[in-house]
This record gives sequence, structure tokens and C-alpha cells, in this order.
Amino acid sequence: MTRKKQTKDYDSPYLNLIARQGYHIIGHHSGIKPCKWFHESLRGGIQCYKNKFYGIKSHQCMQSTPVLQFCTNACIFCWRMMPEKKNDDLPQPGFKWDPPEFIAEKLIEEQLKFVQGYKGYDKTPKDRLEEALHPKLATLSLTGEPTIYPYLSELITEFKKRGMYVFLVTNGTLPERLRKLKELPTQLYISMDAPDNETFQKVCRSHLTDGWERYNQSLEFLNTVKGKTRTVLRMTLIRGHNDNNLKGYAEQIKVAQPDYVEVKSFVYVGGARNPDRGLKLSDMLRIEEIRKIADELRKMTSYIITDEHVPSRVVLLCRDKNAIDNRFIE
Repeated sequence: MTRKKQTKDYDSPYLNLIARQGYHIIGHHSGIKPCKWFHESLRGGIQCYKNKFYGIKSHQCMQSTPVLQFCTNACIFCWRMMPEKKNDDLPQPGFKWDPPEFIAEKLIEEQLKFVQGYKGYDKTPKDRLEEALHPKLATLSLTGEPTIYPYLSELITEFKKRGMYVFLVTNGTLPERLRKLKELPTQLYISMDAPDNETFQKVCRSHLTDGWERYNQSLEFLNTVKGKTRTVLRMTLIRGHNDNNLKGYAEQIKVAQPDYVEVKSFVYVGGARNPDRGLKLSDMLRIEEIRKIADELRKMTSYIITDEHVPSRVVLLCRDKNAIDNRFIE
């Protein structure tokens, strides 16, 4: 079974590159690419951590983004192949933004094209194939910083109108965009990738001079929407780069008070393998090390170790029993 890749020529060398890598590009700036767990699930295999932690079925999840080519950070662990110039990593004045209804409709259309490829594949369970034809989750996390998209509230609304959940993953550098959200996602993630400013500058490499200060404002915002949406801090840990100063991480957890904390190793894939980033396969933490870090954070925050997904090298911390009892969406 083969999956057809887009061959259309784009004005942007970056878009041409990621199209060859299997991303399906929507309009001027959006895109979708199912992850390995989507394909694994439709082959009758195991599902991802979102299924184990929150009950989301991997074959019903759309891994997508409204900002393929734009981000406020250039994190060394990101799988994204980044533009050569910082100015190319942010939209320029006059950039044409596609409407949210168009993005939602086209992302779903492209998702169903991926699903159609499994019709007739004898290892695909019939019940999973039928379910996959009805996507339930739009995960806005594929690449880029989704809060750059100016009509994010309307896009979230479009997905919800179609009976879908929305997981929004942000690096937290645009707190003013988060504060302006009229429609909150089902689950709001902030990436917690540095315990202090010095590490933030080295690992997250923000294009914004006040990126660290902005990130901390977003942590405070997360606390204000507690109870209005599900909230998560997601760690991406790299050996020898940002896996120290756990006290700094604990303080951030205390400020944000999220429902959940995902303690996770970085993965040596895609752009993270660029030699200029300085990372190695051995910089991935073993699950035993992730468990140890999660236990240290448990001691410092009173959060509760609740679950783990060994293939993804991730451990779930929950704020309290209420968070544990209500973690499954489906």
C-alpha cells in the first residue's frame, strides 16, 4: 500500500519541501499530515498516548495546523524544517489569510483522503475504518505556532460546529492572542520546554526579544481558564539541554495549575536531526528517566502520577482526583 504525495509546485521552497515529505497543503498556509499512530491504528495496531490518556482514537485524530510555515520560536527539538531567515518564519504585512470555514472543510477533506487509502487493506479492522471516516479531533499542533493565525477562535468554532473536539498546542509566546480567544479549544496545551530564561534562549530560540516574559504570561493565563477548558503543560525533554533544574519546571506548574502535565522525551525525527541543531539519538531520554523526572515533579507539586505510554516515552501527571476521574473525553 502506498500513499500519494502532493507534487504541486509552490512559490515557497519551504512548502515544496514539506509537500515532498508527505504534508498535504491547504490554501496558503494550512496543512495536514497523519502521524505514525494514525497509520498504526488503521493497520490494527496500538494507538497513541492521546488514546491512553484521554480516550481519543488515533484513527479519528487530524494532525493539522493553520500555520505551516510560521512560528515565533525555532526550537532545536522541532521536527519542522525551518526557513533560512528569521523574517521568513513570520508572516509579512499584507499576507493573505484563508478563511476559517475553508480551512476546516479542506482539512477534513484531506483527512478522508488518507483514510480512503485503507479501504480494501485486509489488516484494517472494519470498525476502525468506519470510525476514521468520521474524524472526532482536530489537533492544531502539526507545525508552526497556531495562535499566529488571526481567526483562530472562528476556526475552533468551525470544528466544534462539525461535532469535533479541538486540541490547541501553543508555545505561549503570544499571550495576547490567547486572551482574545472567544472560543476556547476542548484542550489547551502550552509547551513547557525550559525551566529558566537561559535554557529558553538556548533551546526555544525565540524570534521575540521578550519571548520568555510572554511565555510566563501565558502560564498565568492558563490558570485563569481553569474549569472553562481542559489545560495541559507538555514537556519535551532533551538529555543535557533542558532536563535539569526541575525546581524551575515545578514553579511553572504551580503558576499555571494545569489539569495535566505530560512529561515526555523529545524524539529524534525530522528537523531535529539537522546537524546544525546539535542533537543526537542518544539525547532521547529513556522511559525510566522520564519516570524518575515525573516522580521528582510529583514530590514538588503534589500532582499525581496517573498513566504512561511507553512507546512515546511519556508519563501523565494529574492535578487531583477530579482531573483523574475526568481525563477521558470519549
